[in-house]
Formats: sequence, structure tokens, C-alpha cells
Amino acid sequence: MIISKRKYYCNFLLAMMIIGVLIFLSAPIANRYLFHISIINVICRYAIIAELAIIITVIIIKLVLNKGIKNYISKQRVRESIESNLISVGAYSKPDNKAFVELPGIRIKNGVIRISLKNLRIRTIIERYLDSFSTALPERYIVEDYYISQNNAEVIIIYEDMKNYVPEKYSITEYISKIKVQDRLSFYFDKKHIVNVNDYPHFLISGASGSGKSYLANEIVIQAIVKEWQVVILDLKRSYGLYKAYTDYHYEIDDILEKLQSVESEMSERLEELQPELDKNPRALAVDIGYKPMLVIIEEYISLQSSLDKKKKEELERIVKNISVLARQSNIHLMIVMQSAGTENIQATTRSNLTKVLLGNAQSNIMTATFGTGVDIPNVHSKMNKGEGLIQLDRITMLRVPEIDDIENFNDVIS
Repeated sequence: MIISKRKYYCNFLLAMMIIGVLIFLSAPIANRYLFHISIINVICRYAIIAELAIIITVIIIKLVLNKGIKNYISKQRVRESIESNLISVGAYSKPDNKAFVELPGIRIKNGVIRISLKNLRIRTIIERYLDSFSTALPERYIVEDYYISQNNAEVIIIYEDMKNYVPEKYSITEYISKIKVQDRLSFYFDKKHIVNVNDYPHFLISGASGSGKSYLANEIVIQAIVKEWQVVILDLKRSYGLYKAYTDYHYEIDDILEKLQSVESEMSERLEELQPELDKNPRALAVDIGYKPMLVIIEEYISLQSSLDKKKKEELERIVKNISVLARQSNIHLMIVMQSAGTENIQATTRSNLTKVLLGNAQSNIMTATFGTGVDIPNVHSKMNKGEGLIQLDRITMLRVPEIDDIENFNDVIS
């Protein structure tokens, strides 16, 4: 069994303390029957007091430095998991004739783990297995981000204890006030995920019924309205009636397909007008020449597909694919909402151009179907509440959609 130097000496000191206590307790008993030297009893008495004082002092210092016993235990669990991960990938050195291995320095503070990369060989190993840290922590701890510092001196892992999470809760007034100060081309998914559509232009929201898909989509619609986007809602369920006065809202099958054809035509018109600017600056956007950004929500995409005949279904898939590939610079942005995001339900090219969100509890096969193979999925063991799930940006991280207590008052507040 491989053991770290820290754990080895912790075990050694614990064993010494236990042995010391046993000696100081048993010595007076032996002295009573064998030696009859009174000073031995005095020495043992004061030695026990001194040892207990040292133990209590160390415990108090540890608890003060870690702000309580819960934080101390939490840090120790995290540290042991990181050490175990480092040992499993071989990121250690083995001193000659020693019963332990030496690991790189580990510091843990305020939800951030820092692993030193001073040793070049160990650094090379850690860089090779860096993605393993996405699942390196025990239950209830979620790795939010991990990367190598700019000076290449340490690995930085940002994590969260799910038991300490405080949900974001707003009134509709507070939520709108918060959104108004955000960048016009960004969507607020939660406090850790403010997503700019220049980087992630289209979205795919999936999850079982009741997982919070439509709730998240409602919040994105509110944001787009507040930021004065054009909002097109294509909704067989007819569940977005709250926003009819501020959106281009369609729920009949033929109207939905006709509107998508209209959106595709507008995309082409925008790109044609934008072309002179693109010739001068390849990063030019439709908003730079006066167009409003447009959000197109397609609710219950699978139901929409199944409601169409073969020819119309093929036309739907062609338009959605075309928009997903070409629409970013025209500032037309898709958000597709569906229960299952597997490749059997959405065309592969379209799917590859969408930023994926999976809400609710899901089995590993559903996660693989959503995010694909060869990606690191956070090790989430606890039950997800409504609006909780995973989002795939540069990597897959935990998402928690804010709660709006009185979303039904939207029209009163926005008017």
C-alpha cells in the first residue's frame, strides 16, 4: 500500500501519543507493585497533563485556522481524495529506504485547491492526467473548474461543497434589475455561468419532465425581452403565453415551420448586409450595423418533429441545421428544448453546434448521449433538485438555475 508522507507522519504521531498515554497510565500501576518510587507517579501525572494540553492546544489551533470542526473535516476529506488521485496517476516521488512517498504541496482554502508543480517530472504527469481532477473529489463535492496557473507554478482546482450551497432566489423585480446591468449579448444561467452568445451562440436544453427545462427557458426569454432582443417562440405546448405581448409567438405546426423559413430568410438578409463589414473585420456582427439580436426558442422539438410528415420534417431539420451553422454573425440564436438530447433525436451537425444543458437526475447513459464520449463529467452523487443540472461550456460543470418567486408578475413589472 502506498502512503503519503503527510499521512505516514500523522499516523506515526497518533501512534506515539497513544503509546505515551498508555505508558503514563500504566507506569504508576507498575510502580505501585514493583518500584515504590513516589517521583514516578508525579512524573507520570504531569506528563499526562502535558500531553493532553498539547493535544488540546493543537486541536484548538486546527479548529481556529479552519473555522470549525466541519470545515476541518471537510478539508481533510478533500485533501485525502486529492492525495489518492495523485498517487493513482503516479504523481509522486519515492525516497530511498522510506515507507512513504512524497507528493507535491497541497494547499486548500476557501474552496480552492492549489497543487505545487515545482517538480518537473511530477508536473509532466499531472499535465497528462489533468482531466482526472474533474472527478477527484468524494461525494457531495463538485469540481467547478480546474486549470494550470499562468506562471505554470501550480494546478488550481475550484470546488464546491453541495451541502453549503445557498440557492439564488429573486423576485421578478430583483431579477430584471440584475439582468439590466448584464452585457446585452450575454445570458445569465446562474452566478457561475454568464454565457456570451459570441462564444456560445446556440443552446440545447434537455432533461426529464419536471427537471426545470421550461423554467430555464422562461428565464432566458425574460432576459432577451429585457435586453430588447427580438424573441421568436415556437411552442406546441402553448406554455409561454405570459410573454405574448413582447414576442413573436407561434404554436400551430404550419405556422411554426413557416416562421422558421422566415427566420432563415432574415438570416440570409442580415449576412448579405453585413458582408461589407465582414470584408473589413471578420468579427463584425449584425448588431454592429443596427440589427437587434434574435432569440428563437423551439419548445418540445421531438414532439414537433413527430407531428410533421417526412417532407416537412426534413425541411425543419434542414433549416435548424442551417441556422445552427451560419447564424452566429447574424445574431440569430437558437434555443432548442427537448426531453432527450441523443443523436437519434437531433441531427448530428446541428447538435454539435449547440451548447448542451442537462437538467435533473440522469443515468450515465443519458449523460453520455447528451454530452458525448471522451468528456469528463463531474462526479455528482446527491439528488438534483428542479433547475439543477450540468452545462457544457469549455468543460462540463454544475448548473443551478435561479428561482424567481413571482414570475407570474412579469407583465406587471415590465410594463
